[in-house]
Amino acid sequence: MVIADTALETMPIEIFQHPSLKKIRDSGKKPTEILLDRTFHHFAIVSSALKENYKRGRPDILHIILLNVLATPLFKKNLVKVFVHTINNQVIKIGDYLRIPKSYSRFEGLVLDLIENKKIVAKDGTLLLELSDNLSFSHMIEKKIKPDVVIGFSTTGMFKNFGGVCKELFQFKNPCVIIGGFPRGHFSKDIESCIDNMYSVSDLSLEAHVVVSRLLYEWEKINDF
Repeated sequence: MVIADTALETMPIEIFQHPSLKKIRDSGKKPTEILLDRTFHHFAIVSSALKENYKRGRPDILHIILLNVLATPLFKKNLVKVFVHTINNQVIKIGDYLRIPKSYSRFEGLVLDLIENKKIVAKDGTLLLELSDNLSFSHMIEKKIKPDVVIGFSTTGMFKNFGGVCKELFQFKNPCVIIGGFPRGHFSKDIESCIDNMYSVSDLSLEAHVVVSRLLYEWEKINDF
């Protein structure tokens, strides 16, 4: 499972210099020590010439998705691998059996630690999180995941219900599903070029964590969990 184009990044310098963020600058924090967050930086985001600003500044989306995925029997039995691809072509590998903080503020601290140090390792040496910079989506798919089919979810896709999607996935040895980790818009062209089949699973625009939860539940049903 890949959470793609995820709205997770530290504050771009052009946002950091915005007049509305003077208090943040005066606090002594560097832009690399702050996650871009529309809750606090909305005016600076929308009034700056930030590319695809409508897709950015929502790290909470990833937090909610991971809380849902990592709590499932499928993940706890190490039967699903999770990767996060960010809007700035960073890739985060989620370690097996990882548990993340339920508190968003603690999750934010964990992510900032990961961005600075590139790895989070448990006391026993187990790799929990690993971040790679400047890794394109296509390279991640072709060199790291190497799936035999890639299925994406979008309102622009052909309709197929969750059960039908899972039955299709079940035919493959190493299937990969792509879920958007952004609030609005569609996948970038680099991502779309890697997707074999794009599906819409509802006549409504569902939030990513809902798609993830229902997809994994249907997969577990097929496997008699």
